[in-house]
Amino acid sequence: MPIDPNFQKKRKKVGKEEGIAIWGPVKPPEKFGIHGTYVAVDWDICEGCGICLKVCPQQLYEWMETSNHPISEKKAFPARELDCVQCYKCETKCPAQAIRIVYPGPTGWLAWLTVPLMFLQIIAGIIYGVLLGPFLDLQILFYAGWLILPVALLFFFSIAIYFRKEGKPGEGKGLMNTTVLVESGTYAIVRHPQLLGGILLMSASILIPQHWLSAIIGVPIIVWWYSEAVKEEKGLIVKFGEPYKRYMKKVPRINFVLGVIRLLQRRKREVKVDR
Repeated sequence: MPIDPNFQKKRKKVGKEEGIAIWGPVKPPEKFGIHGTYVAVDWDICEGCGICLKVCPQQLYEWMETSNHPISEKKAFPARELDCVQCYKCETKCPAQAIRIVYPGPTGWLAWLTVPLMFLQIIAGIIYGVLLGPFLDLQILFYAGWLILPVALLFFFSIAIYFRKEGKPGEGKGLMNTTVLVESGTYAIVRHPQLLGGILLMSASILIPQHWLSAIIGVPIIVWWYSEAVKEEKGLIVKFGEPYKRYMKKVPRINFVLGVIRLLQRRKREVKVDR
């Protein structure tokens, strides 16, 4: 039997090994449970073949001894699971099907603080703007904020359309667990439409109320969104290799104005070729 894809719901955490969660039951030497949350290895079925150590581009696995286990006396331990770039090489090549990769989402205290604060800022900014109008009474910026808002929402939620349709997440996986590089729709305009959507949402939440407090909260979050785009790309280069490098040359990171111009230029060249 392969690793249970729903182990996080069906099992309980029974401890940690070097900061990595262990999901029970654990009854050595017969049962060692599942080790890892985002890169999970079922030690009860792991054969200790070492393929995952060989194929992982991030070198996140290490050997650990499991003396007297009936299948193997050494197991692959996901020591650096947060370094995973979701390339799925270890999961797909594991002969025992003992590995499950789960997209972690935002990690760290800053991410968990920033995401709820962002939505609170957006809601509060819109309510303030509707009820009280712009604090600085700059009407041009006020209306610009309202124009930006629907564009921001389009980019922010486009991931649900294009990742589901073309990203080919693995069976039982979430939208972020893509196995194919998506280059159409909003991804033909910018490489990170959801992160761009977050930046535009924060910009709108600053322009609509025009209150100093919205700027104090919003500007650092915009910087955080952009830093996430830069950080994410390092993993995508590892995951998709040369195709992603070519994609980077063709499509800008978050500059959607430049992205639209380049898209129109590509379409124009394609029309000429067809003729």
